[in-house]
Amino acid sequence: MQDAQWWYANSKQSQGPVDLAGLRRLQQDGTVTARTLLWCEGMPAWRPLAELDPSVASASQEPPALEAVPAAVAGIAASANPSDPYRAPAAASVSATPAGLEGDMALYAAVVGGNFPVYRQRWRLDHGVADATGSWHWPAFLIGVIWMVYRRMYRLAAIWAGTLLFFSIAEVLLDVPEGVSAIMALVLNVTAAVYANRWYLAHCQREIARARALAGDDQARLLSELSARGDTNALGAAVVAIVVVVVMYLAQAASA
Repeated sequence: MQDAQWWYANSKQSQGPVDLAGLRRLQQDGTVTARTLLWCEGMPAWRPLAELDPSVASASQEPPALEAVPAAVAGIAASANPSDPYRAPAAASVSATPAGLEGDMALYAAVVGGNFPVYRQRWRLDHGVADATGSWHWPAFLIGVIWMVYRRMYRLAAIWAGTLLFFSIAEVLLDVPEGVSAIMALVLNVTAAVYANRWYLAHCQREIARARALAGDDQARLLSELSARGDTNALGAAVVAIVVVVVMYLAQAASA
């Protein structure tokens, strides 16, 4: 009998199909976690892996073999479209070690949430010592404050927004030429792009330290705290983006 073919939600798109062996490999390298949305033929909607295979929630076991996953959805007759991974119910909170990860790697995965494999590479976590020097971050270059809010770095976002506001007011008061103003804006954007990965790494390390202070030796509570403190805030980022657009529009209208 042919293995079930699975699609998985990765960032803003679905990928696959992969069989159970491929799904196990994706778990081991951190691409698929307990919160990753999965779909196979016969399922009415996308569902997180943790809901399909309860053994993912056990921090003391090796990565689950996933043979139980098809049985969890057996008997469902309706089908769904694998091109839309975001119609599924809200993913269950992760309260245990992400599949295939242990120690500090699991803590980083819990606090980063989505897109952890990318930051795992940028921070060189597999080299033993976290280091983000010499890396570039395009979202920080293009939408600095919005990205900071998206990654829940609210204090840094406020400082960066204040810095941008200070330079904007100074340019108006000093009647800075447009060319100089453009260069200053470029310098600020480049600074954000160069330091963003280091800032985010430091932020995650602070959150891990705070969660450890609260949870002590309780690994399940530690990972639950990190999951609650970390991941992303898409709604907050959307609100900030709207505010930025409105402010830019008003500024242009005032200068017209």
